[in-house]
Amino acid sequence: MPTNITPLSQLPLSDDFMFGEVMRQPKVCQLFLESLLGKDIARIEYISKQEDLTDDVSGHGIRLDVYLNDAAGTHYDIEMQKTSNKGLERRIRYYQGGIDRRCLGKGLDYTDLPESYVIFVCDFDYYHAGLARYERVSSINGREDIAYDDGSHAIILNSRYQEGNAPQPILEFLDYVRTNNDQIQPSSELAQRTKQAVHTVRSDRTKEVSYMTWAMKTRDLLRQGREEGREEGREEGREEGREEGREEGIKVLVVTLKRLSQGLDLVIQTVAEQFGLSPEEAEEKTKQYWEQ
Repeated sequence: MPTNITPLSQLPLSDDFMFGEVMRQPKVCQLFLESLLGKDIARIEYISKQEDLTDDVSGHGIRLDVYLNDAAGTHYDIEMQKTSNKGLERRIRYYQGGIDRRCLGKGLDYTDLPESYVIFVCDFDYYHAGLARYERVSSINGREDIAYDDGSHAIILNSRYQEGNAPQPILEFLDYVRTNNDQIQPSSELAQRTKQAVHTVRSDRTKEVSYMTWAMKTRDLLRQGREEGREEGREEGREEGREEGREEGIKVLVVTLKRLSQGLDLVIQTVAEQFGLSPEEAEEKTKQYWEQ
């Protein structure tokens, strides 16, 4: 995996760090949600910069990129996804479960669960249908006129869209995610403010320090995980055979990177590159050890 760090001055909106910084600006995030959902939001409140939710039963943890609620108590999680994998729906399900467990304090009834939205902004077309916006809609089988309303919502946005089935501000936002073209002159306030926010972050020297610290830490953690995986694989290879060694190396790498809070997509990519596997093979191997 390349270890070069992209300078903050060149960082695109699709980068996790940049996306988080931009979407944690209240006005940008408010305009984004209002445009996407078609409703007014009086006030938003960020629950934390990066919220960690831990499942006490499984020990699995999730890190929410941009986690907030509004004046009505609705909770929102907004995530940027640069690379595709086949488990996006189940990942959304797990995220929503974590949000629900956090919201349902002791003594509260299930009816007290708030509305929640998990929104993924993808720099790829997950469903390969060309839509800009995919939204889960639940209903009773055989009676689609009866809504199954549990208060949870899932929306997947596609920056590589061919059919613009989303409001113009969202399409301009997705265009900027896809192209990283600063010459674009958007017409919507959302896209204008987003572009301005990206430029502000790029030129903020205080942000540069935190970005470099974050980027180097992430790079070092990935390198550490890869080295541990390779070394374990070499040891097992010498003692028990090359194939068993490789399997153990993959297992150690996956477990190590998961423990270091690396996302599933990034771990799959790392396994593919370090062990010379196809994306499909890497995904299969990674998920085999990810859930253990």
